[in-house]
Amino acid sequence: MGVIQKLDSKTINQIAAGEVIERPSSIVKELVENSIDADATAITVEIENGGITLIRVTDNGVGMQREDAESSFQRHATSKILKADDLNHIQTLGFRGEALASIAAVTQIEMLTRPRGEISGSQIVNHGGHIIKVSEVGCPEGTTVLVRNLFYNTPARLKFLKSTRSETAAVSDLLAKLILANPQISIKYISNGKTIYHSPGNDSLFKAIISIYGKDITNQLILVEANPGHSFYVSGYIGKPSLNMANRKHQSFFVNKRYVNCSFLSQCLEEALKEQTMINRFPWCVLNIKLPVQEVDVNVHPSKTDIRFRTPLKVKQLLTAIIRDAVKNQPDIPQLFPDLGYERKEPSEVVINEEKNIEVFCKTEQEKPSRQVYIHRESQEEIFPSSGMNGEENDNTIDAYEFTKLNIIGSAFSTFILVESDKQLYIIDQHAAHERLIYEQYKESIKNQKVLSQQMLPPYILEVTHDEFIAITDNLDIFLSVGFEMEPFGGKTFLIRGLPVVLKEADVREIFNEILAHTNKANRELLLQEEDIIKISCKKAVKANDKLSQQEIRGLLKDLEQKRIPLTCPHGRPIMISMSRYELEKRFKRV
Repeated sequence: MGVIQKLDSKTINQIAAGEVIERPSSIVKELVENSIDADATAITVEIENGGITLIRVTDNGVGMQREDAESSFQRHATSKILKADDLNHIQTLGFRGEALASIAAVTQIEMLTRPRGEISGSQIVNHGGHIIKVSEVGCPEGTTVLVRNLFYNTPARLKFLKSTRSETAAVSDLLAKLILANPQISIKYISNGKTIYHSPGNDSLFKAIISIYGKDITNQLILVEANPGHSFYVSGYIGKPSLNMANRKHQSFFVNKRYVNCSFLSQCLEEALKEQTMINRFPWCVLNIKLPVQEVDVNVHPSKTDIRFRTPLKVKQLLTAIIRDAVKNQPDIPQLFPDLGYERKEPSEVVINEEKNIEVFCKTEQEKPSRQVYIHRESQEEIFPSSGMNGEENDNTIDAYEFTKLNIIGSAFSTFILVESDKQLYIIDQHAAHERLIYEQYKESIKNQKVLSQQMLPPYILEVTHDEFIAITDNLDIFLSVGFEMEPFGGKTFLIRGLPVVLKEADVREIFNEILAHTNKANRELLLQEEDIIKISCKKAVKANDKLSQQEIRGLLKDLEQKRIPLTCPHGRPIMISMSRYELEKRFKRV
């Protein structure tokens, strides 16, 4: 007897299901895309327990006759292509005809469908790939699909699903992308009885973006629209530099209305905006790219999110040029009073604190003995070519706790503080110095559980996406323990009543963007690690080009003296470099 055997239909169906159905979000994707292809103008998605126990997708699309409804559960049964050549001209989201068969193979599924104009509809019940009931029923026009008990017949696969919250977050992220891809469709998303997203469906991408990201984002967008009516058409929005993110999670690309996960398009975006984006930051975008269907291959992966362009170089040239022109034509001028998420006050009610509060740290009472530390200095051979003269030996040290005894000369380029002793010129990076002070203060207060909070008047309303809401809610106690006074405020918002005192002048939205960027996608864990504290410190520190008065410089030097800090910033860069008087005199040929 031969060793090669033909597999039975049950095994074949479960293997096929494994290629298409990885988790609940995979099912939601396939069902919603079917609804979109059915010309629905309203779609409702309901899940329970992350979609593991129940997924219900209801649409007002064209519906199906009973015969077609039964046939839709067969593998490779579809109305969207007829022959192999049609794969080169795909204009629908689905086309393989394997989604319903794959879903049915590992779930208990029920379909209610009624064609437009018909007086009754059909009910199909399928458990584990076997149709067990077909009947005539009364139901609304369109199609409703209920999926229960994912992987009930393959318990080994069930064990590989993540937590309920992780699966919920994955569905939330998917629905956000589908809403942005289809602003002409009203999509309502309900999780465990609570409405998470509800897009208006008025064909406004701007309104769809607000339904996902909230109103805080409205003043941070740049409109992109080029070549309408042409074969290569780009529309959507990119974020201003203030909206740059710590990862690519908020880059949304749609090709012919299909959401794609395409590193090539990310590279094009980042290439176009490299002069406006800080190192280790990534642009935000929602971009729709329309091009002839024969120019793109979507039949690459079962998920249909990976694509290939027939002429990628041409696509890159066109896309980067369009994005650069959009930025050039809409220069970013930051607003003096940006919308902070709460009701805007009249100008007479707004109080502006013009004083840079440098001395924000509690001073230690105990005096410690002085120490000698080495100050980073560029190689003398690099700064001043050797003249062959033997000078005096340079003792490049400073009493680290006697900064205030140095004579303040001024500042250079509103970035570097210039101070001198009898024999040395010291150049201090004001941002690096202040950043280190904040870092040490905040780290110590967290360690000793003595974080002081500064009340915000008025409170700040923080609006986030649903998966970000889950991450913050799961770790709310961590935020409270490090000085954030906050609470859920309805929907996907939090009311921020107070911040750690060392962050009281920082941008709240930027702080949470940094923290949320460190969320562990695998288990939605959010932990404030040392690197997070460093990032937060940067937001509060005095920046380069902040002009400091003599009094403010003296306050910063006093803090450096009393806090006894290492003379490097948290990133390892030197806070101070020096140059001796002898080196200057030698450069000017005085010795």
